[in-house]
Amino acid sequence: MSQSNGRDCTKTVAWAQRGPALTPYRVEGTILSANVSETAHPFRPSADRSIESLELDLPDPSLLMRLALAYRSSMVLFAAAELDIFTAIAGGATTLPALAQHCGVATEPLRLLLEACVAEGLLVSTADSFGNTSVADAFLVRGRPAFIAHGLKYAEDLYQPWGHLVDLLRSGRPVIEPESILGDDKARTRAFVLAMHERARGMSAVLPHGVDFTGRRRLLDVGGGPGTYSIALVQQTPGLRSTVLDLPGVLEITREIVEQHGCADRVALMPGNYLMSSFGSGYDAVLLSGMMHRETADTCRRLLRKAFDALEPGGLVVVSDVFFESDKKNTPPFAIYFALNMMLTSKEGSAHAKTEMVRWATEAGFHGVELRNLPPPNPHTLVVGTKP
Repeated sequence: MSQSNGRDCTKTVAWAQRGPALTPYRVEGTILSANVSETAHPFRPSADRSIESLELDLPDPSLLMRLALAYRSSMVLFAAAELDIFTAIAGGATTLPALAQHCGVATEPLRLLLEACVAEGLLVSTADSFGNTSVADAFLVRGRPAFIAHGLKYAEDLYQPWGHLVDLLRSGRPVIEPESILGDDKARTRAFVLAMHERARGMSAVLPHGVDFTGRRRLLDVGGGPGTYSIALVQQTPGLRSTVLDLPGVLEITREIVEQHGCADRVALMPGNYLMSSFGSGYDAVLLSGMMHRETADTCRRLLRKAFDALEPGGLVVVSDVFFESDKKNTPPFAIYFALNMMLTSKEGSAHAKTEMVRWATEAGFHGVELRNLPPPNPHTLVVGTKP
């Protein structure tokens, strides 16, 4: 019991389960010398009557705690990936001493990191060793076909911009210079392009199933970044050649990727800014993938008209992006976070609605414009139309 200005106060906190959706807190207090009025607010003391007890039911705050601390799980993943722990385990370094020596880190912090990876479902453990789970072995071991550590590094680089979300809200402007990942900063540009390459590999495997490019001869890949889609399409479509239009600093890394895949004879690079550069003419397919979300509605309309003009009659336009379901722009949740991310990192970035893109493509002159959803977990949708 504590003493405060002559008043004795005691307080107890108890949990009470009131139903599956509500686990309230009950706070009970006894204030021996305070008085309140019968008609007064129950938490506003007055001088009329004593309070024998107070009860306040509140919902379970677990959601708030989970959201507030979610970054810890992300940082566990990023740290383990940066240390290449999963590759080390796949190579035989499965004990704590072996991993500490391999990674050159302190033993006790590493032990806790490994246990955190177990808790997150990235590792399994026995009495004296650790092993990769199937998802870690498939995606986090260097040299595996589906290795995605570059993509994770890009996600880690976004941690700082997201920490300034309130600055975006107050200023309405991105919190980083967009040009830093589009050529001005070579290291960040390289990390960005390689991350986009890894993310695009999964989609490039299913893109041909969403659109049949059979018989097409000339493809223009607008804002094609790493060239991943062009590489996949020319490999899977006999007779197809592609031209990737993007900024010079981006295409420096694209050239490496194209050459690594042995496609330099079928994938050409066109340095330029798709906003100002001519698209040329004589194409029978134009791909605008993963770049419309950086642009305003008016710019998207202009790019669709440029694509229309670059195509031969019967030519195909394909817009691939993350979209909101409707003009309300409130679903799906992935698109909401995606739009915020684009606002944080680009001057005009957001996400458009499927309904908008269909209207704009139709207004540009394309016929038979339709939506084609790619299979989950891919979040992209294709908007496909034909030049009459």
